[in-house]
Amino acid sequence: MWISSENESMDSEKLWHGICGELGVSMSPASFAGFIKPCFVRSVTPIDGERIIMELAAPSIFLSHTIETKYYSLIKQAAEKISQKRCDVALVIVEANKEDKRPKKEVVNSQVEEARIGLFAPPEENKQTGTNLNTRYTFESYMVGSSNRLAFAAGKAVVDYPGTRHNPLFIYGGVGVGKTHLMHAVGHELVKKGVGKVVCITSEQFINDFVGSFKSKMTDAFKKKYRQVGALLIDDVQFFGGKEQTQEEFFHTFNELTNKQAQIVMTSDRKPEEIVGLEDRLRSRFQGGMMVDIGLPDFEMRLAIIKQRAIDLHAEVEGGAFELIANTYTTNARELEGIFMNLATRATIEGGILTKEMVQKTMGLPADSVKSTKVRPIKVISTVAKYFDFRNKDLLGTSRKADLVVARHITMYLLRVTLGLNLTVVAELMGGRDHTTVMHAVEKMEDQIEENMDLRRKVMAVKSALFT
Repeated sequence: MWISSENESMDSEKLWHGICGELGVSMSPASFAGFIKPCFVRSVTPIDGERIIMELAAPSIFLSHTIETKYYSLIKQAAEKISQKRCDVALVIVEANKEDKRPKKEVVNSQVEEARIGLFAPPEENKQTGTNLNTRYTFESYMVGSSNRLAFAAGKAVVDYPGTRHNPLFIYGGVGVGKTHLMHAVGHELVKKGVGKVVCITSEQFINDFVGSFKSKMTDAFKKKYRQVGALLIDDVQFFGGKEQTQEEFFHTFNELTNKQAQIVMTSDRKPEEIVGLEDRLRSRFQGGMMVDIGLPDFEMRLAIIKQRAIDLHAEVEGGAFELIANTYTTNARELEGIFMNLATRATIEGGILTKEMVQKTMGLPADSVKSTKVRPIKVISTVAKYFDFRNKDLLGTSRKADLVVARHITMYLLRVTLGLNLTVVAELMGGRDHTTVMHAVEKMEDQIEENMDLRRKVMAVKSALFT
């Protein structure tokens, strides 16, 4: 066996040295020096004669996230090549210069004891529910609109029929759209319903507990923690992708819970079929229940969000300012709340009341920006064409040039979302297209606006030009 538990620290150093040798050849010098070199292998835990778990320490959250999203596969492949074993990589955040300086044997024993105490002790509980659910994330505080109505209804159905209807419930959508809020809201109601122990965790915590169970030789405690429950709620399951041993353990956990009709709720930033490195057997189980997506909030929902935030912050806001903010920023709820908090703070400093003029001045918006209902469709088409240096007939034509397709999709999106026209009307305005073409274009834009900062800026620039 390549890994020796008696000389784990030394073998960890040898393994990392070998991995760095592999990556130093395949990566650019700048990427290697910036993202790989600052890391180190904290521990290597053998699972059996063919599998290991390598705990890779990064000195910051940023570095850990970058490795997770860009270099995880490269590191995993290099580790398997050097160790000649199947390897899962568990990322942890540890400042290298703050590593324990005690004798190695004492450190290893201490780490085992910490895992024994910390990983399987009850999570920090809030006093109201007796669980680690966020007290702010309830159905009462959840804003419902066209973008999340189906997901909300599915969550309610889970509470009414736990473990039988919509099991598992798989909620997916982009960053900041309210997936975690809805999952915690379901958890609170399941606690009230008395379904049994409700465990709500992140995928990172599940992975870390799994690694810790092998290091501390407490796999039975791990299984008890996650299998003897009435409901298991897991956030961001997309991070299971590529982690073979974790997926195998979760597969068995999933089966045992569903067999005894314990409810499972999961969130992800993408559909199961889009999670890279997810095993087919898990993918099919994720798809076997109810899958619901949450999109960007519509105008009415954005308006409700910032009005509620104003109540929470005890902020005084002029009526027109609410509409201006909600109409201008077609972003996710989290960013929208951040924008409003920034504006409300500035208003407090400058006089107390947030006015429409203050919003325009602070955010660099043109005067009289909120007149979406008075904008004629032809102006939308002309404004987009002018912004992208096309002619109106180009947007209404059939050319498939990349830039033209983007401009055309933005036009459809603004006609549909900003002016509120129905799909059939937009389709007719856009050269007599089929309404399903418009529907797909709008859905694509809603997805891309959330992820693509450059596209979002273009849309906002066009919207600003519309109301100038």
